[in-house]
Amino acid sequence: MVDRTITRFGARAAMLALALLFGMALGGLIIARTGIAAGAQGSQKTVEVPAAKVAGLASLESGFTAIAEQVQPAVVSIEVKKAVKAPARMQLPRGFDFFGPDDMQAPDPGSRRTMPPVLRQQGSGSGLVVRSDGWILTNDHVVGGADKVTVKFADGREFEGTVRRDFRSDLALVKINASGLPALEFADSDKVKVGQWAVAFGAPFTLDDTMTVGIISARGRQKAISEGLEGRFYPSLLQTDAAINPGNSGGPLVDIRGRVIGVNTAINSPTGGSVGIGFAIPANTAKGIMEQLISKGKVTRGFLGLVPRVLTPRERNGYKVPGAGGAIIESVSEGTPASEAGIAPGDVVLQYDGHEVRDDVDLRQMVASTPPGAKVSITLFRDGKQQKVTATLKTPPDVTADAQDNTPEPGTGGKIGIRVAPVDAEARQQYKIATGVTGLVVLEVQPGGPADEAGIQVGDVIVKAGGRELKADADLKAALSGAKKGDSVAMVISRDKSRTLVSVTLP
Repeated sequence: MVDRTITRFGARAAMLALALLFGMALGGLIIARTGIAAGAQGSQKTVEVPAAKVAGLASLESGFTAIAEQVQPAVVSIEVKKAVKAPARMQLPRGFDFFGPDDMQAPDPGSRRTMPPVLRQQGSGSGLVVRSDGWILTNDHVVGGADKVTVKFADGREFEGTVRRDFRSDLALVKINASGLPALEFADSDKVKVGQWAVAFGAPFTLDDTMTVGIISARGRQKAISEGLEGRFYPSLLQTDAAINPGNSGGPLVDIRGRVIGVNTAINSPTGGSVGIGFAIPANTAKGIMEQLISKGKVTRGFLGLVPRVLTPRERNGYKVPGAGGAIIESVSEGTPASEAGIAPGDVVLQYDGHEVRDDVDLRQMVASTPPGAKVSITLFRDGKQQKVTATLKTPPDVTADAQDNTPEPGTGGKIGIRVAPVDAEARQQYKIATGVTGLVVLEVQPGGPADEAGIQVGDVIVKAGGRELKADADLKAALSGAKKGDSVAMVISRDKSRTLVSVTLP
């Protein structure tokens, strides 16, 4: 009993002691915090990095703000609206939204209905003023096929514009009715070096007046880029890690003096956003295209009908090619100036019209700058010897019409819902068609059409149809002309280095 009483008393005493200690500690903390607060209010002491220690950063910062002040007034955002033909048999899944005619009623929720024959699409991009009298440079893929183009300036002004296009270079001009505009100066993009500053301007994700900073990561990048049914080959691009996103297309990439070194065009991205790999068309290329579009309304270039590429060190040593330049020919299309001149795959072009050829990009630019109809002397290296041939250049095949039209027309495969073209050098490059494969390359397949149901895809090469070898559009038309509704036409398709027999049923 006594022991229990002592134990209980001892416990109570201990609890009281702990309470007193806790109270003292809490009071001390309150006093300490009060003292700190009071001290802070009394002195208002702040921390600031001495200006002398960040003078370099301050100078860099003022440089970037100066670039923004100089360039941004000449950068515009571009809004486009276009009518797109829709395949008649395509259907809208539930919840699908698009821009249609004003009198079109929305589909009943939970139902499916046939898509109208013409849809309204709208998109956006960027551009840069290149002349004070209203000429604006942008990408062709921004404004190509547009019914209405609206140019918006940073100060809020808006103008409707007309378009001049060059599909092959992916460049276009928009002309607006304005004067006294601030225009940007072009730099010599051949002198751009890896590691130098690069500043991108534009309207990514419709966020106008955006500026991002990086460096030139690489030069001379070659890219074949496809978007939907359109495909283009870019022989020489500048690469930058300045953030470029959807909507930046057509905006300027400038140096630290605010001069244009490129036109932002594309990105490599697994996510659809910037991962630090962006591409721009060099300023020298853009300037040449721009000048022709302004003066002539179109771009005139020569056409040989071959695909060159750079020589590897192993090929140079193995073939014993003299010198440090040259471009090896990867493929030659039949019926073109190159094939008529006797140029063959494996030849190395050393000189073109008396000028040394440094690489494949050099050769492409020389050919493009030669007017159609001109005769040129070409020095080849073949089987350990040099020889000269003469070629008469032609006008390149017109690919603009194919790029603008989204619906296969009757004829040329339209009967079965495809659009085709003879295999040429560019088609081989774009669709990776093996050397030796000839026929008609499929440029478009109408969803739900006979060719689609038979499994034919864009990029396939139709080698035969109805037992007939195909070399021109007329051959396919002739193969289909004798077939009636419900008949099946056997076709041999070349795809991925193999050939497949398919059967297309005529509607």
